[in-house]
Amino acid sequence: MPRTTAKAADSKPTEPEKPPEIAESASNEQVHHDENKDLMEEEEVEYEEVEEEIEAEEEEEAEEEEAAQEENAAADGKGHAGDDNMKDAHEGEDEDDSDKQAELLALPPHGSEVFIGGISKASEEDVKRFCQSVGKVTTVRLMTNMYSSEKKAYAFVTFRTKELATKAIEELNNNELKGRKVKCSTSHAKNKLFIGNVPCRWSEGDMRRAVEKVGPGVIKVNLKEVRNSSYNCGFAFVEYYNHACAEYSREKMSTPEFKLDSNAPIVGWAEPKCGESSSASQVKTLYIKNLPANVTKEQLKKLFEHNGQITGVVLPPAKTGREKRCAFCTF
Repeated sequence: MPRTTAKAADSKPTEPEKPPEIAESASNEQVHHDENKDLMEEEEVEYEEVEEEIEAEEEEEAEEEEAAQEENAAADGKGHAGDDNMKDAHEGEDEDDSDKQAELLALPPHGSEVFIGGISKASEEDVKRFCQSVGKVTTVRLMTNMYSSEKKAYAFVTFRTKELATKAIEELNNNELKGRKVKCSTSHAKNKLFIGNVPCRWSEGDMRRAVEKVGPGVIKVNLKEVRNSSYNCGFAFVEYYNHACAEYSREKMSTPEFKLDSNAPIVGWAEPKCGESSSASQVKTLYIKNLPANVTKEQLKKLFEHNGQITGVVLPPAKTGREKRCAFCTF
């Protein structure tokens, strides 16, 4: 019986041995499989690290963008605040100008000032009382010597209306003040401006709109026109409600910022036909026309300097299609 058992045990099937080449190949495949697995795990780790870096960069970019937007918003706020401040400043200036212009228009009109001469011994209060016998006096300007501060023998008195000024001339002339007869006559206060270098194609309406933007009290605009032509002569006269309005506009138009289109104008007091009572602050500008196209400022200055000292020459450029030119010479 034991032999039979042994044979049975010996007859148990056994696995065939693999050839050496096959065993080595299987071993190599297992190694490669393990290496690939390790590489995949490493790639997964690297990919996760790259993802983390990308997320971190995106977060940083988002934070930077948010910070930039906040800075822009703050800058816009400051800009708007600055714009508001500038706007408020301009509005304040406009209000100041409006108030100033209203004050000028509230002053007496042109023709309400009279000249009082022969008052060497009278004070300003004496002159005011003397004139108030006629009516309401608004201002008294007692003239003094600019070098010695000594009183001159004349004054300028402004009444509330032109009618009162006319009445004063009629009633006060040759009356006595402080033992001396006074002379009372019309004061030639300036209320007209001369404006040169006006664009040649401007109309009187264009000129009026330009000067009305500058100051108040424009009564009349006289733009000299060339006969039988659509051109003007290049200059105009503007009459104002009173001297104060004219002086205000003269100062505004004498700045470099003021232009008539692209032309820099010449602005001065217009000479009244009857002459000024005083030569102070007179501006005399000569308008010259029919000049040749090739004329120069130096030629004009040399031509007219024998009439007096020349302070400026303006020679507008020649217009297309026109052979003749004009100029303005200020003494």
